[in-house]
Amino acid sequence: MSSWERARYIPWDRIPQTGTNLEEQKERIFRELQRETIEDEFLQQDRHSEQPVVTGKQGTDSAKPFTSNKVPYSNMELLRQAAFGGCLGTITGAVFGFMDGMRTAQESSVLQNASNVAKGRYLMQGTTRSATLFGVFFGGFHILKYGLKVTLDPGDVGEIGVAGAASVGTLFARPAW
Repeated sequence: MSSWERARYIPWDRIPQTGTNLEEQKERIFRELQRETIEDEFLQQDRHSEQPVVTGKQGTDSAKPFTSNKVPYSNMELLRQAAFGGCLGTITGAVFGFMDGMRTAQESSVLQNASNVAKGRYLMQGTTRSATLFGVFFGGFHILKYGLKVTLDPGDVGEIGVAGAASVGTLFARPAW
C-alpha cells in the first residue's frame, strides 16, 4: 500500500494541524487507531456478557440460572437468517436442477423426440423442484443454526455440526404423499 493510500485512511481529526510532517507521525496514528479499535471491541464484549440471566423460577428460594443468553434473540435476525439460507439454497438448487434437467433431456429418448415446449416444461419443473428443495433445506439449516446459537451457543463448529446433522436427517424422512 502506498503512502497516499495509507494517508487516505487516517481520519481528518487525527491529522496533526501543527504543521508537523505527517509521515513522521503516521505510524503513531495508526497504532492509536488500532488500540482504540481493540478497546472498543473489548467494551462491546463486556457489554454483551452483561446480558440478563433468565432464571427458571422467579421465587426467592430458587434463583439458579437456567440458561444464559449470550446471543440475544431477535425475530428480525431469525427472518434474516431464513431469507439468507432460502436465497442461497434457491439459487444453488435452480442451477443444479437446470443442469440435471439438461443432462436428462439429452439422454432420454422420449424427450429427444418431444417438442421444444415439452422440453422447456420438463426443465422448468425440475428446476423449480430442485430450487424449492434446496431453498427449504438451506433456510432450515440457517434457522436451526441461529436457534442453537441463541439457546446453547456451542460455538461455530457445534452449531454447524448439529444443524447440519438435523437438516440432513430431515432429507431422509419420506412422507407418504
